[in-house]
Amino acid sequence: MRHLPTLPELTGLHVSGECVMGTTVRGPLALYRYAPLQGAVLTGQVIPFAAQWPEHLKLLIYRYSPVPALAPATLPEPLLHRFGTRARDVGGLRSWDQLTYQGWPVYVCLLDRPGTRPAGIIESQFEQLRVEVLPLGGQGCAGQGP
Repeated sequence: MRHLPTLPELTGLHVSGECVMGTTVRGPLALYRYAPLQGAVLTGQVIPFAAQWPEHLKLLIYRYSPVPALAPATLPEPLLHRFGTRARDVGGLRSWDQLTYQGWPVYVCLLDRPGTRPAGIIESQFEQLRVEVLPLGGQGCAGQGP
C-alpha cells in the first residue's frame, strides 16, 4: 500500500508576491485554502472533516494536511492580525489546532515539494492562499473540514 508523504517542517510563513507561503529549510512551500468552505458557511452547511468523507474521496482529501498553529514570532508581522487558530476534531487523525488566515483554515499539499511549483491547485477547490483573500464569512465555521 502506498502511503502519502508526511507534513513538512514549517519554520514560519512569509509573503511571496500575492501569496502567503510556508517557510522550510529546503525552500518555500505553497499554502492552500479550501474554496467551497465559503459557500458552505454562507448557506449554513457543514463540510465534514476528512475522516467523514466518502471512502472514494479520502485519497484526494488526505493529500492536503491542516497546517498546525504556529508561534506568532514565525508569522509575517504586518499580517499578524489576520492569523488565528481553530480546534479540529479531537477524535480525528489530524487533531492538532489548525492555523487560520482571515478565518480560512490553512493547508499544505503533501505532494508539493519545497522550492518547486505548487502542484496542489485544483481550481474552485484547493486554491493557493492569497494575501488579499477576503475573510471567511459567517458564524460556525470552526467545525468545518476537510
